[in-house]
Amino acid sequence: MDYKNLEMLSWLVAQFRRAGETGITFDQLIDRLVDEPNMEKILPKRTFHNYLKELRDRFGIKIECVNRLQHEVWKKALSEENRRYRYRLVEEPRSNNSPWTMPFLMAFETSAAMKRLQDSEENKKYMYIDCKATGVENVNVLMDAIRQQKCVDLYYHHPRTGFPYHQELFEPRGLVMKDYVWYVLGHTSYRVETIWPLYLLSDIRITDTTYRHSTGFSPKRFWETHKNLWQEYLI
Repeated sequence: MDYKNLEMLSWLVAQFRRAGETGITFDQLIDRLVDEPNMEKILPKRTFHNYLKELRDRFGIKIECVNRLQHEVWKKALSEENRRYRYRLVEEPRSNNSPWTMPFLMAFETSAAMKRLQDSEENKKYMYIDCKATGVENVNVLMDAIRQQKCVDLYYHHPRTGFPYHQELFEPRGLVMKDYVWYVLGHTSYRVETIWPLYLLSDIRITDTTYRHSTGFSPKRFWETHKNLWQEYLI
């Protein structure tokens, strides 16, 4: 899944939260999408349902489709709006029950919103961003590796020299977003605990080599324990 797909997922979740218990129709979503700057305006119905499946399977976010006609058949007259299927947010996983995916999507929404603002030429006239890049474009591939418990090969660009160093068989254990910058937590092939900001990584490739998640691993605890070793990266 690429960045644009994750951006669409975060946008859909925001719309479902906004709609609340009433839900929202597919046509209403399309109307809102048309008004969104820097977003794809075309969303085929089949692609929409694939997104709903992705939200459920990957992030544990359940969206219910309600047939209003079925529930309100006793009414003599139904508006055209009520005859359409409506979609509403039913359940989101708790962070303590799903450490690999939550609050991943919520944090992604924040960084994706920032990126949309920065990508707008009109907004650039009125904005000055005094911070490092978020690294959000590397989130998806690392998240896939974490979920599959697979090592990755990557290039790390040292912040002082700028030279790329090749790291093979890195074990990504979790992701942290700190001050709008994404970091990956894990172990090198020499079992050294490592924290890297994602904007310094490139050419990330998932390998066939697997590893096993440690029982009781906590991204927050890992970060708090090891962050002092990597102060040069922090904003």
